[in-house]
This record gives sequence, structure tokens and C-alpha cells, in this order.
Amino acid sequence: MKIMKKVLVVLLMLVVAGMAFAGGDKEEGGMALPGAPAPFDGSKEVHIALVRQMVEGEFMQLWRAGAQQQADLMGIKLTVLGKNMDNKAEADFVYQAISMKVDAIIIDHGLTETMTKPAEDALAAGIPVIAFDVDLGNPAIPQIAQDDHALGMMALEQMLEDFNGQAKIGYVYVSGILPLDKRDESFTKLKNENPGMVEIVRTGTLESPFSVKNADQVSASLRANPEITAYFSPFDEFAKGVVMALEEMDRTDILVYSADISTQDIELMTTPGNPWRATAACNPSAIGAASVRGAAMLIAGLELPHDILITPMLFTNDMLIDGGITNMTNLKEKYPAFNKSDAATASWIPEI
Repeated sequence: MKIMKKVLVVLLMLVVAGMAFAGGDKEEGGMALPGAPAPFDGSKEVHIALVRQMVEGEFMQLWRAGAQQQADLMGIKLTVLGKNMDNKAEADFVYQAISMKVDAIIIDHGLTETMTKPAEDALAAGIPVIAFDVDLGNPAIPQIAQDDHALGMMALEQMLEDFNGQAKIGYVYVSGILPLDKRDESFTKLKNENPGMVEIVRTGTLESPFSVKNADQVSASLRANPEITAYFSPFDEFAKGVVMALEEMDRTDILVYSADISTQDIELMTTPGNPWRATAACNPSAIGAASVRGAAMLIAGLELPHDILITPMLFTNDMLIDGGITNMTNLKEKYPAFNKSDAATASWIPEI
């Protein structure tokens, strides 16, 4: 009888161990979104990798925060991989994401020549890819972007109006970065159509810290070209450097026109006597959220257009001061249209 009891105990232990082992192999369920297709019906936990080239600056921090907030709302595990302006590391991170067997990869910024092959290899591994502000030259990879042509032109048209078509312009620009290249096309168009808008000098670096390094270049170029009356710096980290240089040189008579916006930008633009006149921008948090939604739709097997554009808005220092706007929260409250984007969405995806 004692032997029989021992045998039964051993058998029971083996059964329990077998159940535990089987449970270890079973894929964990995820959050069930009402009316959602698989795997967002709770059949599994969804895992997305966000691979980033650029992480410095408040814009990029807000972008990531929006992506994380959207992922949390949908029960998505979001793994963020990035090393500032390290293109080789960004490519390596894609392969790391592939080895992790994620459900989708978001590629945020980068160079076409370093990211095209890793993106293709991800697709070959059966992992959908979506990109923000990098042209991967692949019709199977949807590309999310701010409407950079409009964004650049909005700020430039404000400059054109302020200077009555006659400005001597300092320009801060680095080629090879897709959004900056598109904004450069807008600048070229403006100059061609308005002979009085003359580019005097061009500088620009993506050496970190962006604002400080660009301030050094602007100071040097301004000493050699004191006739400059306006600066076009279509990236807010560049604009911060321009403002820094102008204040140090006591040349706040020169007005600054830029792209992108953040709380720090607003604080500068609303400071009395600050030369930062206008900036055109999309809500970076909304762009990050749209990128996650787009990746989720690809995971669910839904089609997306190849080009997904986020519409920008123009903000002048007068608008911000008159509206009593001191930070991004105030800005979103004052301008609800700036708060979110309808790009890449579906009825089953919860809104932020």
C-alpha cells in the first residue's frame, strides 16, 4: 500500500511538471482590443522594435513618448534600440530586432545607404517594416513623414512676408537627411521664385551637441557676413544654435525661421527680444503614435499607403505670446488640431 502511494505521488509530480513544461512553451496572450483582428484579439502579446538613428533633442524625446503611449494603450511591448547618430549601430539594431523575432520594426531616421539592406532582410524574415523620415526605396515599406515640403515652405513664406521679399539669408542645413533634403527643396523653390531672397552663407553640422556646434559655426559665418538679415534653420536644434549665436553676438535684429517645436523652443520664442520669429511643426508625439499604429496595422495584415504624411502648422512668436502659450501642453490645448493625427488608424485602435 505504501509503495502504491509513492508511485501515485511520483506520477502526480510528473504530470504537474509536464503541465508546467507545456505552459512554458505556450505563447502568452496579449491585450484584447474590442473588434480587433488577430493578434490584437488577445491571442498573443505583440512585440515591436523601434530602431532609432537620432535620439538627441526634445523633439525626439517627445516622438518616443508618443510611440510609447500608443503602444501602452494597445498592450504592445515596445523595445527601443538607438544610439545617437551612429549609423552602423542603427543597422546592427535591425538585425538584433530580427533575432528577437519581433512582430514589426519601426525604423526612425537613418541613411538610405546603411538602412536599405537591413530593412530588406527584415522583410525576408517575415517581419513587416515601417519607416519614419528615411527613404528605404522599397514599395513594401510604408513611409511616415511630416509634410516636409509644406513645413519648410510655411516658415519661408512667413520670412518672405516679414521682409517684403528682400532678405539676405543665412542657412543651416546638412544634406543626406531626408526631411532636411525635402525642406531644402522648398528653400530652393522660394529662392528661384523670389530673386530678392538671397542665400548669403550656408553652414550646418550634426555633431553633438547639435545646438552648441551649430552656434559655433553660425558665429564664425556671421562675423564674415554681417549683412545677413534672416536665418533659415529648418530643424529646431539648429535654430537653438542660431539663437544662441545671435544673442552672444548681440545680433538679435536678425530673425530666425525654423521647423519643429518643443517646450524649450516655445520658451525661447516667447522671451522678449528673442529673434526666433516663426517655426512650422507637427506634433512629435502624434508622429510617434502614428508610427506605432502603422506598424500594428501591418502586423494585422492591413494595407497602408506607401507615403503617409502628417500635416504641419505654423506658429509665430506673436501667436504664442498672444495665446499665453508657455509649453507644449498649452499649445495642444490652444490648438486641438495640433494634438493628434488621423494618419494610420483603424476603428479598433484606441486613441491617445
